[in-house]
Amino acid sequence: MTRPHTGQLLARFARPTAAEPTRIAILSDVHLATDATGTWKVFHRTERHLRAAVSAVNDRAFDGVVVAGDLTRNGTPPEFDLFDDLADFEPPAVAVPGNHDFPTTFDEHESLPVRTFEDRYTPDGLPFHVQFGDLDVFGLDSHAATPGSPAETWDGRIDSAQLMWLDEALSAADPDTSIVVVHHNLPATGELYERYRAELPVEGSVPGFTNPDPLVKLLAQHDVSLVVTGHLHFPAVERADGVTELTVPAVSSFPHALVALESDPRGTTARLVPLTDGEGMVESIAHGWEKDRVLLSAAQLATLPLVEDDVLE
Repeated sequence: MTRPHTGQLLARFARPTAAEPTRIAILSDVHLATDATGTWKVFHRTERHLRAAVSAVNDRAFDGVVVAGDLTRNGTPPEFDLFDDLADFEPPAVAVPGNHDFPTTFDEHESLPVRTFEDRYTPDGLPFHVQFGDLDVFGLDSHAATPGSPAETWDGRIDSAQLMWLDEALSAADPDTSIVVVHHNLPATGELYERYRAELPVEGSVPGFTNPDPLVKLLAQHDVSLVVTGHLHFPAVERADGVTELTVPAVSSFPHALVALESDPRGTTARLVPLTDGEGMVESIAHGWEKDRVLLSAAQLATLPLVEDDVLE
């Protein structure tokens, strides 16, 4: 029997900590498609990559699974149905929505209703708090859609109701065990991305946060140990304004990986667990027409580990 890949060291953090060893699998940007081929997300392989993620989780002892958004390519009911058929995770799993998952005014297709997403992927609606082992996970909805109104943009936002909820929830939690998950990236990681892109012959932009400052201020006020995001498809760790943000890579595109968080009283280790082989990596790059994030992922991988805090041995 082949031994499961132990994963490549992505980062070592002094926090979060867990009194008893706790392991969480975090994946993002699956972009599961039912009828698409090619492009940098290798849509025709998304089913295979999701199956690999499920196997990677179920072959290891995880206490929980978190999907940090963009479960699907277009947010259509058939795509979510396929996701549910394939995402047979043995540990309990939760998800926050990405910019592709909820209805928008510019959709030309049927979208899964917000309430249906909440029923399927959250413990009791959005936002949510769930405990995996000795870690507290707080999930936020950064999509601008509401149950009664589709969004007019893919840009992220956190409304005042969620901020009030988060303030109260974090006030009752231990900051050393708290992880906040949201799809869109905080400003520091967005700025890192833009600095990289300035060196590349690419155009366009990626949807960002329209109102990040109140959220960042609240996270710093409560001294949250770690914020997890997806969206940009490349691994990153940025520390700014009193907040540590871990951006996890995509399942759908290079480097095709999930992140294993392993926490104990000494701190947390984050490891990249690959979801394809060398041929799959080459195919991913060969199909790319928008290579900025593929190149940025390669640049980040060349500098691993991204952070290595001093931790107790």
